[in-house]
Amino acid sequence: MKRKFLMSIMLFSAIAMFGSTIYAATFLTYGYPSTTIPIRTYNYASAWQTPMDASLANWNNAGAKVQFTKTSNSPNTITAGNFNNTAYGVNYASVSGSQVVSFRIELNASTITPDATNLSNFIQSVFVHELGHSVWLGDNPTTSSPSIMSYSRNRNSMTQPQTFDINNVRSKY
Repeated sequence: MKRKFLMSIMLFSAIAMFGSTIYAATFLTYGYPSTTIPIRTYNYASAWQTPMDASLANWNNAGAKVQFTKTSNSPNTITAGNFNNTAYGVNYASVSGSQVVSFRIELNASTITPDATNLSNFIQSVFVHELGHSVWLGDNPTTSSPSIMSYSRNRNSMTQPQTFDINNVRSKY
């Protein structure tokens, strides 16, 4: 009896210490079905192109088991422009069951540009965040850990998926 009680306490403690990060994640009910995610090739002025390309590299080099690749025939598109909404970025996903069939990300220059003190970092932060939606991550997770998906992150300095985000993506693939 005493042994069962001690084992129960140890198991509960282990779950509380090591399991809380994953369980605090906010997951979408859908994600891209493959760890290789094609994106249609895009071309912009260097002020936008360079940070957008860096955003793909930020995910690809994060150790999250996903790779975003540019290709000319992908149904997944990225558009940077002036949009008539208040969002910095939006990911519109076409979903079948729990799988993303295609997505369209819009990066809103009319909201990003006036709010950025570091334009390159701000673009990266928004784009990395929107790409996170393609790999199951939902907005504003309940966690004290840093997260690229958090609304309260500093977009002028946080440009990469954080350990919290990486671990949650890894748990889905």
